[in-house]
Amino acid sequence: MRNILLASFLSLSFCGISQADEPVMQVRLNADKALVYSLSFEGKEVIQESPLGMNVDNVLLGSEVVKFKADTLDENYIVYTVRQKGRKPFRLETKLFDDGMALRYHLPAEGKPICIYDELTSFRFPSGTHVWYASGPFQYGWIQAYQDRRTDDITGELLAPPATFRTPDGIYAALTEANLFHYHGAVLLGTAPNSVKFGYVENKGHVETGIITGMPPMKYAHEVVRDLPWVVSPEEGKQQVVTPWRVLMLSKDLNGLVNNGIIAQVSDKPDKKLFPKGRETEWIQPGRAIFTWLVEGGVERLSVQNHKKYVDGYAELGIETVVVDDGWEHWPETEPNAQGRTKWDMLQELVDYARAKGVNIWVWRPSSPRSGNRTDIGLVDAEERKNFMRKCAEIGVKGLKIDFFHTENLFTVDLMEAILRDAAKEKLMVIFHGVNKPTGDSFTYPNLLAKEAVRGLECVGGENSWAPGPAWPYHNTVLPFTRWLAGPADYTPLNFRAFCPPSVTFGHQLATIYMFTSPMLIFAADMEDMLNCPARQFIEEVPVTWDETVVLPESQIGELAAVARRKGDVWYLSVLNGEKAKDFACRLDFLPKGKYKAMIAGDKAGERKQIEVNEAKVRGGSVFKQTLPSGGGFVMRISK
Repeated sequence: MRNILLASFLSLSFCGISQADEPVMQVRLNADKALVYSLSFEGKEVIQESPLGMNVDNVLLGSEVVKFKADTLDENYIVYTVRQKGRKPFRLETKLFDDGMALRYHLPAEGKPICIYDELTSFRFPSGTHVWYASGPFQYGWIQAYQDRRTDDITGELLAPPATFRTPDGIYAALTEANLFHYHGAVLLGTAPNSVKFGYVENKGHVETGIITGMPPMKYAHEVVRDLPWVVSPEEGKQQVVTPWRVLMLSKDLNGLVNNGIIAQVSDKPDKKLFPKGRETEWIQPGRAIFTWLVEGGVERLSVQNHKKYVDGYAELGIETVVVDDGWEHWPETEPNAQGRTKWDMLQELVDYARAKGVNIWVWRPSSPRSGNRTDIGLVDAEERKNFMRKCAEIGVKGLKIDFFHTENLFTVDLMEAILRDAAKEKLMVIFHGVNKPTGDSFTYPNLLAKEAVRGLECVGGENSWAPGPAWPYHNTVLPFTRWLAGPADYTPLNFRAFCPPSVTFGHQLATIYMFTSPMLIFAADMEDMLNCPARQFIEEVPVTWDETVVLPESQIGELAAVARRKGDVWYLSVLNGEKAKDFACRLDFLPKGKYKAMIAGDKAGERKQIEVNEAKVRGGSVFKQTLPSGGGFVMRISK
């Protein structure tokens, strides 16, 4: 790797020994004395000369630079001090990795608030670069309509991170942000042909109603306002504001992109007082779960008795958790046998019942009241938040599903961190729903097991209204190479009834639980369907953490996703097909040499709603073939 400084008036050069396939980054001043950079990878141009800098207090930091100094901490880690006439200097921190680059700014604030008007950080790709991106950030509504375009045609577009690019030379690149704390979350904006930059948006409902966080009126579900200035103060005791890292992942293939580790490397380490062993802290226990929100039935699906029924079924399936969703706090009014008992009394009854069966209970709560809802109790108030969490911990609840953030402004980002800290103090795990993309926050707070930030099965039925998006086979074959690059999602996979899109098969549905991985994997299926599924074994044993992941070269974004994952000495190959039927063939090169037995669960020929399980013998390196209908799929278990 090489991180190089070039300046017309400075004879400075920082250059290490570089391999041809490693990134080379040049940071310099252009003819107008503005801060710019370029980057190549594998000896090929990926980012052409692009601007760097910030608009702070309506002053462009990075333009008309009068002094430019580089402190080289090592050949791949350089901090640039940049001075402009009449301004305090700011710093640009850059890190190069074998598989990409990250940069961030240290903005002078002298302990006082500053106003962020805009960001100049841009990425100018070669003409003809391909890009896949969601045209709406999920947290500002439920839109996640993935586009498949050339960068020549993205002027004016909003690209929700992470967006994935493929240059004409075949290099894959993905853009997102990491270590987002005490700062407004960012999107990408198409500023010109082949050029995107980081920028900031807000839901129009928050702007017009003054609601600072939470779900605004539905009429604003998909409307955002761009380029609104916002104010941030340095964290207590600090003189500067530090931005999140702007991350560029690079790879010559999809396997390298999916296995990119930059976000983990630039994220803050966990607080040892809260997490003595980091992600291995004893009370952090990844697992599988069910929630009854998408199952058939009326309000009775949310009842205490129905949750007990699901506890029984999950105990039989060997699955660890039942998530009690929206409605439990109204049990005193909705339960026929409430008899004056409080919601806590009845929740305690369920927790005790589940514990006796070896099943954990999680509970749902909104982060703040939803627009038009008079009964929601949020977690914005610090005392309410701490008391709620303390009570959950006292009665034996193991985790919280917190919903309806619907923005990533500074206030909400701070609120999410406060929730994670307070939950950790009570040894509670957390999932965030109705929320922004992951930004490495689960590496800093390992009690955060997943974030939704995805158009999952909850959105089935809203395709042409409140949850617009592309056809599900296309959507599902884009997600592993875009959204999942940022971190696990709460897609709530697996359904064989109303929430199974007609465009995908039951084999496809089953394969998603191996494709859309998450440390808290919450199924959407009715319990009876899981108990009676011909491929029940695949549901019972699906891992939620993995030892190795290999993306097969047959994968094509939006057309086919084929991923092999290893847990211990067992491999699972999951394949999701896009909209065109095909004869799939792949070489099992991920297997060590030898003979193996395989169990394949896929679509019965000519039947989109039937799964059949077959057995076969395979060898490492041999070719495996399977016919895939439109929206089809399969999962294969391979063991000695």
